[in-house]
Amino acid sequence: MPQATGLVPLLQVDHELAERLSAATLAAAEPMAVAPTEWLDVGEWIPRAPADDERGAHLGLLVIEGFLARRVRVLGRPATELLGPGDLLLPWEPDRTEPFVVGARWEVLDDALVAVLDRRFTGLVARWPEITVALLGRAVSRSRSFALSLAISQLVGVELRILALLWHVAERWGAREGDGIEVPVRLTHELLGSLISAQRPTVTRALGHLLDDGRLSRRADGLLAVHGEPPAQLHPMRSALS
Repeated sequence: MPQATGLVPLLQVDHELAERLSAATLAAAEPMAVAPTEWLDVGEWIPRAPADDERGAHLGLLVIEGFLARRVRVLGRPATELLGPGDLLLPWEPDRTEPFVVGARWEVLDDALVAVLDRRFTGLVARWPEITVALLGRAVSRSRSFALSLAISQLVGVELRILALLWHVAERWGAREGDGIEVPVRLTHELLGSLISAQRPTVTRALGHLLDDGRLSRRADGLLAVHGEPPAQLHPMRSALS
């Protein structure tokens, strides 16, 4: 169950959002752009829709900390979207997947903190349309990131797909440590396979090869790190794993 945790000054914790505003807008809006928050526990998450009188003025849930996965199935085939800090969620919106029923399922991968951009928040920031536009941009960015993930899943070779996806996650959310960049979320082999359209045993073998080759390393806390340079061209790394 989500746990309410008080209010968060959104423009102080989301620096990229603040950087999109002019200095004058930021100075005026920062004290007012305060939103309630909820912690989501690890495991399956069943979002609750806003009340009918809230939905028309609810901007969604903004991820502040943690990671989630949105899983769907089309004709028995799984696909997964990875979501993390900065992503805007509107889980109550229709899927628009006609004629298919995809049965979207949400999973919290790490304890996640979300800002609830409800009617009260919308009213507080209404005088600064730049904030609403910036949040709309987050929804667009999310769709483009998912499109990239779909493109990665079409690459030839499972090792190449794994590297491309982990580099994307590391560059977006990770921190550089020594000669590598951490991947700041634990991805099971099954989840990683769902993200790149591969079977779990094939993912396990490919990860082993990448760890042996030094392209990946595993830290003491179990998180992965990427090393070297991101893939720059399409070439099969191990054709047997494609």
